[in-house]
Amino acid sequence: MSYPRNYYIESNPNILSSMITKHPLATLTVIQEGKIKTVFVPLTLSDDHAYLLGHATKDNPIFRADGIIQAVFHCEDHYLSPTVIPAIKLPTWLYANVVVEGELALIATDDEKYASMQAQITHFEQFSNSDWQLDSVPANQRQSLFNAINFFKIKINTMHGAFKLSQNQSSDIREKIRTHLTSSKTMLASYVC
Repeated sequence: MSYPRNYYIESNPNILSSMITKHPLATLTVIQEGKIKTVFVPLTLSDDHAYLLGHATKDNPIFRADGIIQAVFHCEDHYLSPTVIPAIKLPTWLYANVVVEGELALIATDDEKYASMQAQITHFEQFSNSDWQLDSVPANQRQSLFNAINFFKIKINTMHGAFKLSQNQSSDIREKIRTHLTSSKTMLASYVC
């Protein structure tokens, strides 16, 4: 038996990209000197969806990783009680997460750093209903910032979703779950098939 079970795997790149876009804070796991290191970094997708873009302080363990980096985007989750859906018999936890594995490369030129930072700012500013721009920072301060942090991209080797949304239940039960999730105002409702 494989884990996660095949019916919990989501592979549609449009759905996965949408989840990353809406939930950009990634848990990055790396192996460094034989030990697991975990860090949290907001990441955005490149325009061609081939890379994750980010930046972090130079002492971040991701820059001393041995090999592949794993990024997990924790999207949404929801506890489901048999009190709400009696047909499920036991409590369960519903979730939708995206797992990406890839190789990290530093972004070297100032033009690329600027473009990467501006793309991230543009993406994140939409959540604050603001239009703050990187150009509002004087050039000398921007250069100091660029010297203090590493800009990077992670080439996406594999990407899949781990969507545990009661896919193993009957269509009648899934419809009841969808109705409950809709009334709970969680986006998971749109993913229950």
